[in-house]
Amino acid sequence: MSTSSLAELQITASSASRSELPLNVLRHDTPAPEAMDGLQARHGDPIPMYGEANARGFKTVEDLTVADCVLAHLEAEQVEAVFGIPGGNLAPFQQALRKHGSMRFIIASHEGGAAFMADGYARATGKLGVCMVTAGPGATNAMTGVASAHLDGVPLLTISGNVSTERVGLFAMQESNSTHGVNTVEMFRQACASSAAVVDAQSLPRLLQRAMRTSQGLPGGATHLSIPTNVARQPIQRATVPTTRGAFRARPAAAPFEDLRAAFSMLRTARRPLILLGAGARAAMEEHGDAFNAFVTQHGIPVTSSLRGKGLFSEREPLCLGVVGLGGSKRVEAYLRDGVDVLLVLGSRLGEWASRSFHKYFQSIHHVIQVDVEAANIGQLLPVRLPIVADAGSVVTGLAELGQMIGPSSGARVQERWAQVMALHEPAPAVCAPQAKGMVKPQQLLAELDRHLSPEMDLYIDIGNCTGWTSHLLHVSPPARIFYPTGLTSMGWSCGAVVGGKIGRPERAAVAVVGDGAFLMNGVELLTASRYRVGTVTIVLNDNALGMVNHAEHMQDTAYPLEDEFYGLGNPDLERFSESLGAKVYTVDGPGQLDALLPEVLRRADASGQPQVIVAHIDYREVPPYGDRFAAVASDGK
Repeated sequence: MSTSSLAELQITASSASRSELPLNVLRHDTPAPEAMDGLQARHGDPIPMYGEANARGFKTVEDLTVADCVLAHLEAEQVEAVFGIPGGNLAPFQQALRKHGSMRFIIASHEGGAAFMADGYARATGKLGVCMVTAGPGATNAMTGVASAHLDGVPLLTISGNVSTERVGLFAMQESNSTHGVNTVEMFRQACASSAAVVDAQSLPRLLQRAMRTSQGLPGGATHLSIPTNVARQPIQRATVPTTRGAFRARPAAAPFEDLRAAFSMLRTARRPLILLGAGARAAMEEHGDAFNAFVTQHGIPVTSSLRGKGLFSEREPLCLGVVGLGGSKRVEAYLRDGVDVLLVLGSRLGEWASRSFHKYFQSIHHVIQVDVEAANIGQLLPVRLPIVADAGSVVTGLAELGQMIGPSSGARVQERWAQVMALHEPAPAVCAPQAKGMVKPQQLLAELDRHLSPEMDLYIDIGNCTGWTSHLLHVSPPARIFYPTGLTSMGWSCGAVVGGKIGRPERAAVAVVGDGAFLMNGVELLTASRYRVGTVTIVLNDNALGMVNHAEHMQDTAYPLEDEFYGLGNPDLERFSESLGAKVYTVDGPGQLDALLPEVLRRADASGQPQVIVAHIDYREVPPYGDRFAAVASDGK
């Protein structure tokens, strides 16, 4: 888009200027006034935060304990599973869960794994994930998983037990408060959206409801309550508890109509537009994906995604340029390099993963429309010409309706956009070394996995080289889904998340892809999957090293060979390790083997409920697609 045409649009960040926007592009084909009025009515006012139906979905209950009150709230949210580790200071909740008819207490092998399970459960179901742990080390062990969920905006409630208030100050075992021991309330306050101590029974309902509103609010995230064991047993004389799911869920505002008109006009007249989908657009795409697809097809607008937005728009569509950023697509890299005049960002903060280590290609984009439910996320990386603090779904539907009413600016413009996209080609993955006996190329392995992706599959991808390989080489199309923990980038996340996800959505195949280093951190959660008959599939990329840091250091200084033992793992027998935890195990050490194995492995996982593990011995010499990240680390401080 030329500077003069943008000036003509008179779009600024102020709502006053936007409301006066002269949409020249509408002059010959303005829709009927009643159609425009209908669209404006739907997008003119914010949606109320809590609807009338929710306000009526409560009942008064008498004579229940604090623990029972908590479970009543979770039951209303249709939470089927709580993840944690038992302990004396959590006993009232353990006993209440034992007696509960529809809610299970899934006992993990480690509190960190339990938090990752609750995270995976929440991502897979859209419900509140719940983690319960005891005081002291139980709470501190869970903190990494809680922080990981929080930084990805995952709704997660953690309840930690604490010593009886009668024992405070007596150096009781695992005492965790402001006077003695580790102050877990303050620690969690630094790692999630809110953290509070419940000091008596009567304060529990309001503190619990506040935590649930915060977790399921905007932008959402993790919350924590510390409940002493004697308080958990105390009776509550009268409590108001919800009767329906969603009583504490925030409903985001709809985009103002004048913002929709401005965004539509900018995209419609742009020469080289681009839409970037982030994880914040997941709900919008799941509900309004067909409308979005019709809009971009009609106008010939290419689409990319952040890593966490991967697969929200089918990666097999010709307009999809793949993932942008670290480990991303060469097609979108080329499109950005040649210039983008209008960028629409839907639900992404444009952090390091999405911006390819804050690459200069992004800095050259001057005309940005950014949509997010949280105002603080807008403009963090780039100056934003049109900020829209609103629900991404309202923007998707609004643009689609305007597109149907008005149409593209010209057929020639649309054809030009399509030609630009079709001229882009994704090169075949580079292979740096010949195929070695007893190993499979990671590029080959992921190509074989790609052939077996199905609409009923959820993928949980860990952090490490596997992140880049899967981002680069898998092509995900809805309703298949793929999840990454990019906020805290926690290694070992997938080992727990895949279990929680499968428990939450047992009808879907749950597949984790994890490196061997991360697998050694949390692979013990296979035992949890085995004990509870959770049929997960875990693919371990085994190169006997902490491969990401190994390659990063080697690229910065070739004096350190990849074969150096400094980052080696000691060649553990991951097959026997997995078998000892109750998994059915397979070895892949050559091309074509995963292709032959995977259909039967997926079938067995669902039929038997036994976790399945595929240990793939990959060629350690292959360089993961992280050149920009490695370069950024090397240049920090210089």
